[in-house]
Amino acid sequence: YDETFVRLILGDSYVNMTLNNIDNDDPMAVYKSSHQVSMFMGITVNNIFVSFKVFAYGVVLSIGTAWVLVSNGIMLGAFQFFFFQQGLLIESMLVIWIHGTIEIASIIIAGSAGLVMGNSILFPNTYTRLESFKRGANKGLKIIIGIVPLFIIAGFLESFITRLTDMPAFLKLLIILGSAAGLVFYCWIYPIRLQRKTATEA
Repeated sequence: YDETFVRLILGDSYVNMTLNNIDNDDPMAVYKSSHQVSMFMGITVNNIFVSFKVFAYGVVLSIGTAWVLVSNGIMLGAFQFFFFQQGLLIESMLVIWIHGTIEIASIIIAGSAGLVMGNSILFPNTYTRLESFKRGANKGLKIIIGIVPLFIIAGFLESFITRLTDMPAFLKLLIILGSAAGLVFYCWIYPIRLQRKTATEA
């Protein structure tokens, strides 16, 4: 509830800009500030880089990955609570989570890849620690490569769709729920089906 905490986490310039946008009755104007194509390229490349960084930090016995995930969680929490304090929680969520549903889930999945690698060092089971690390790194890398398309989709949504802040609320909600359903299929149902198919063919 410390009103200065959000400034510590997000910075004075961002908070002041957002407050100015709120005063101008366009609290989500930040998503309209850049050209769509350049925004798409910048966001997508940055998110993919962050995912690989989250994964790579797992080599530090999972501590690095855990730290990045906690840091991002604090940032997201401060960001959403800031809008709650301004009386704009629902409005902000209906805009931010258009792309955030896939983007945040993908970062969490990248974190899980880092933890897979880090835990392979901590808990090698019957393998040598080096062999366990190789196996964990291989599994984690497959996860990271698998979520690259998700970051591309999230970048597209943020650059071309999120900026349409006047879109009807039901349409925003439809995109958010559709993104969540797509995530469930791509990250859970499809892998299970693929595994069963492979097992049957074997």
